[in-house]
Amino acid sequence: MMFERTRRLLAGLALAAGAVVLGGCAHPITLAPDLAKVTSTSPKIAKTAGFYISAEDKAREVTTPGGGGDKVSYFPYRELEPGIYKVLSETFADVVRLDKPNDPAAAAARSVNIVITPKINTTSASDSAFTWPPTEFTVEFDVAVTDVQGRPVTNIKVLGQGKAPFSEFKADFSLSAKRASDDALAKLLKALSDSPELRK
Repeated sequence: MMFERTRRLLAGLALAAGAVVLGGCAHPITLAPDLAKVTSTSPKIAKTAGFYISAEDKAREVTTPGGGGDKVSYFPYRELEPGIYKVLSETFADVVRLDKPNDPAAAAARSVNIVITPKINTTSASDSAFTWPPTEFTVEFDVAVTDVQGRPVTNIKVLGQGKAPFSEFKADFSLSAKRASDDALAKLLKALSDSPELRK
């Protein structure tokens, strides 16, 4: 029993030490959402949605503030793509990934009715001067929806927020970011499902 308590104490201290500010570093975190939470009970929209994210966006690394002057880095498009795809799968009858955003012939060949192109904006902050993981995080989706000819159908914007104090993030340094991702995806799912323009 004593050995087990000592082991747990040392493990906790090691995690806490990992969160200590190191001075100007960019620490990697992840925005990866919990896909099991992305579910809808609304009737699906009887359309095939084409989903496009550029290779450049998928490769883009973003750096934003952490605590104590340190920064955090992550790949928002690459890490959130599975969550966005799940949202679209819960919303539309079918979803296909597109190689190009403006290719009417290719879209028509795959029976695509509308094209979804998301932009992702993020912010992070911390109220701690001594630990680097962000205690606050936001994920904003700015989603352009067009027909296969590129004509605007609607634009949907949602903001997800996540918070995680030290008592929680000491076990997961990405916790506030993951919570913001989950919140943003839940709001995007509702906004798409409730959009009258998409159900026409």
